[in-house]
Amino acid sequence: MNRPIACLLALLACDGADSADTANPDDCSDPDGGGGDTGNIPAVAGDWTVSFAAGYWDDNCTADDFDSSSEQWIGPFTVIGAYPSYRAEFQDLPDERWEVAVDLRGGFTMTGEVDHEAGTIYANFGGLVYTDATGRAGIDGSAFLGLDVDADTVIDCFGRATWSANKSGL
Repeated sequence: MNRPIACLLALLACDGADSADTANPDDCSDPDGGGGDTGNIPAVAGDWTVSFAAGYWDDNCTADDFDSSSEQWIGPFTVIGAYPSYRAEFQDLPDERWEVAVDLRGGFTMTGEVDHEAGTIYANFGGLVYTDATGRAGIDGSAFLGLDVDADTVIDCFGRATWSANKSGL
């Protein structure tokens, strides 16, 4: 069977699938399938552990409780869904849903917002999903946290940081 037809059949089989109701979630959450033609992007659905601001943190914010050490909610998260429709939740924010996009080259973006004691944080985490030399799936990239202190939907101050994640349970 040629590759485009196989990809179309796989997408149709996974359409609307959730990791909870899919026999093999890796089949539906792997953006480029098992072919490896685009670097064999690993399946993104599942649990991830996070390292936030370990290499870099910069902000222009004087708001109380807004710095690299105050953002403990940026920890383990779970990606749910099937390519191309994902969502995620951080372990410390179980009621918040985050939008996730992954492209066929491994580009990863996760966006959402958090009610914070200093205001509303609009956050974006971006990076590259890859498989390292040991076979472990990872994401490395940067994060932008925009803080709206007075609920006027204007970013009043911000923080930028490095972040990385590793697939859990491997």
